[in-house]
Amino acid sequence: MNFTDTKSQIEGIEKIFADAEKEDNWNLDEPMLYSYYFVDQDVDKLEKLGLYLDKQGYDFIDVFELGDEETGESTGENLLHIDKVETHTPQSLAERNVEFAKLAEEYKIVSYDGWEFGEVGVYDEEDDELDDDVIE
Repeated sequence: MNFTDTKSQIEGIEKIFADAEKEDNWNLDEPMLYSYYFVDQDVDKLEKLGLYLDKQGYDFIDVFELGDEETGESTGENLLHIDKVETHTPQSLAERNVEFAKLAEEYKIVSYDGWEFGEVGVYDEEDDELDDDVIE
């Protein structure tokens, strides 16, 4: 998904939201847990952005080392994970994505890597992880 403008994102976000409402029976008029991700090789740059966003009301979860999906070996890249409980429309989420892409550029971070969302406090008991949809 391209995060440089809102128009290119709207149709995709509308479909994701419609599927979440229909298939998962989620009420997207209620606050949801949104997770946002940034990727770079430089941990310090990611931590600096995470601390800035924490001051802006986001929850700075952590910076994680990324591993190759098949081998598990380090890719040399790191992932900044931030969360916020909020309500979005497709338009407001597209605007947030553009804002974060610009912020990544401002902080000289390789990429704003996307978002995912789920119901607040709902965990998948089988693997003890949040049950949510991932968008990259």
